[in-house]
Parts: sequence; C-alpha cells; structure tokens
Amino acid sequence: MAVPIWLVAVGVSLVALNLRPPITAIATLMPQVQQQEGFNSTVASLLVAVPIACWVGFSGLTPRIGRELGLNRTIGLALLVLLAGFGIRLLPGVVALFAGTAIIGLAITVGNVLVPAAIKRDHPGHVGLLTGLYTMSLYTGAAAASGITLPLQDATGLGWRATLGLWAVPVVVAWLVWLPQVRVRSDAGAGPASEGAPRSLWLQPLAWAVTIFFAMPALLFYTVSAWLPTILVDAGMDASWAGGMLSVANLVAVPSALAMSIVVNRSERQVWAATSTGAVLAISFAGLLISPTGGAIVWMILLGAGLGAGTAIGYSLPLLRSRDAQTTAKLTAMSQIAGFALCAVGPVLAGALHDLTHAWTAVLVLLVVLAVVQIASGARAGTPRFVS
Repeated sequence: MAVPIWLVAVGVSLVALNLRPPITAIATLMPQVQQQEGFNSTVASLLVAVPIACWVGFSGLTPRIGRELGLNRTIGLALLVLLAGFGIRLLPGVVALFAGTAIIGLAITVGNVLVPAAIKRDHPGHVGLLTGLYTMSLYTGAAAASGITLPLQDATGLGWRATLGLWAVPVVVAWLVWLPQVRVRSDAGAGPASEGAPRSLWLQPLAWAVTIFFAMPALLFYTVSAWLPTILVDAGMDASWAGGMLSVANLVAVPSALAMSIVVNRSERQVWAATSTGAVLAISFAGLLISPTGGAIVWMILLGAGLGAGTAIGYSLPLLRSRDAQTTAKLTAMSQIAGFALCAVGPVLAGALHDLTHAWTAVLVLLVVLAVVQIASGARAGTPRFVS
C-alpha cells in the first residue's frame, strides 16, 4: 500500500529538520565545551569543521550506497547512525566527542544527498512541495537549535553533553515517521539509470553550472552567519541588535525557500528565478557596504529572501536537470562536494581579508562578486536541459 503524501511530507520535513541541529547546537555550547575540555579556538574550529569534511568526503559514495541498499532504507539507517553518533558524544573524553561528531556528519551526508533523490523517484508529482518543505526544514532546524539549546540547558540544568543529547529525541520521531516508507520500498534502489553510456558529470558544463549555483547561497550563508553580527557591531550597532538582524534574515528565508521551491518546480525554465536571487543578494550586500546600519532591516529582508530562495533553487536544480533518481543523487553529491568545500573556506577567507585590510569593505565587495557569480551560474543552470 502506498504511503499517503501527507505522511511523506511529514517524513521529509522531520528528516530535514534533524540535519542541522547536531552542528548548530554544539556551536551554541562551544564556550562550555572549550572551558571543560581545554580547547583553544583552533581545536574548536576543527570540531565544527568535522561534519563539513564528512559531507565533502562522503557525498560521492552516498549514491552508490543508496543504489545498493535502497534510497528509503538507507535514509532510515542513516537516522539510526545519527542516534549512535549522539550516544557516542555522551561518553567522556575528546576522542568520543570527535568520533561521535564524525559519525553524525556521515549520517547527515546521507540525508543531504538521498532525500532529494527519493523525492525525484517516488513523488515526481509533488517535487515542488516536498523540496520546499525539505529546504524550509533545514533552515528551521538550524534556527531552532541555535535559539533554544541554551534555554533548554537552563530549564533542565543538564551539562553540555546531555543537552546535546536532547536533540536525539526528534531523530527518534523522524525515524518512526519515516519507517512506513522503508517498509513499502525497502527493496527499491535509485531507479533505472538513463540509457546509453554515462558521461562523467564532472566533465559537463551544465553539471558545473548547477554545482556553482548550489555552492553560492551555501557559501554566502555560512560566511554571513559567521561575520554579519561583527560587521554590524563594527559599524556601530548594538551587539544584541546585530544578533537580531541575523535572526530576521533567517526568519525571512524560511517562507522564501518554500515559496520559491514550489514556483520553480512548476516552471520549465528557472533562469529568471535563479538570476533574481543573485540580484537580490547583490543589492543586499551593496546596501550593507553603503549604509550598514541605516537600512539594516531592509538589507536583512533582502538577504533572507535571496538566501532562502537561492538555497531552494540550489536543492531543486539537481532534480530538474536530471532524468532519473540515480543521476539526481550523483548530481546532488557533486554539487554538495564542491559547495560544502567552499563553505569551509568562505568564513576563513572573510576573516583573513578583514585582518589584512582592518575593514569590512573588501569582504562586502567579495560578497557582491559572489552574488554576481550566482547570477551567471543561474542563467546557465536554469535553462531546460538535462545532464547526461
């Protein structure tokens, strides 16, 4: 018996909701982790970088695992592995902390790559809705973990390890909701491949356009998340207001992601939508360059709209530019390998530019340039063609 679409939508949303809290929650608690474990800033940065390194290193293997075990079964197993990672992080010692975080990173990689492929294969008539819910839930999960982890700790009186462990509860819920899809399609892989000898995606210009477009909103998001409050504080804004401005951008990004995902998946061409997100981001960064505090709320609304919509299109393009779920998984993996590799570099490069120039002008100019790159890649990736 087929799984009702409403249950599929809830399952996709809950899986996506659990793909970012393991990372953002530990970032929120990092001062406590550093104090108890004696970490310096370099070691703390490495801990945050471990999941991203897993995404880059493991994304290429994930489509093969999904093909062998079945997409939905692999996603279900990944949720169990995610729970195991939470359990290992509860153990004392630095080795357990890093090992558990690495296992969590590997589990998250599966959700990053295979959920879009499962949507493509099993629910082609609801791609827009499900991709929108997926993208929206990624933002919601990240924002929730950032916003309520410390209040949860205050309310429960738990230490930082046990507080991180509380985020295993929604993983259990997600696994229970996902279980019917595992039972229905436990023997199904990534679907039939396209006919003919496959060309390497890494040699195809269209695949690179999709990859670059995915990378730009991700790179901009991680760079902005790392430095935007500091940019605003250095421009004269109160620290609490500066943090609130970033929350405004994230809040706007959630409905923007859902709406844009539905729109682009109903259109044959996505050029106008893809290029407009880059244009909105360029205006936002130019505004921060010209008047960072005077028009901050306007720039944050534009920033959130551009990032949310751009991220939604970035996750949709592998589905729209591929003919089958297997190619979707491979194209998603390619885009995430390059995209998340850049994410690791972006905040560091921005910090280095600031240290070199002792101002944020060069950083904001760089962000404008990256938004223009997003426009150019969107013009190419948005054309109605398929990778082979």
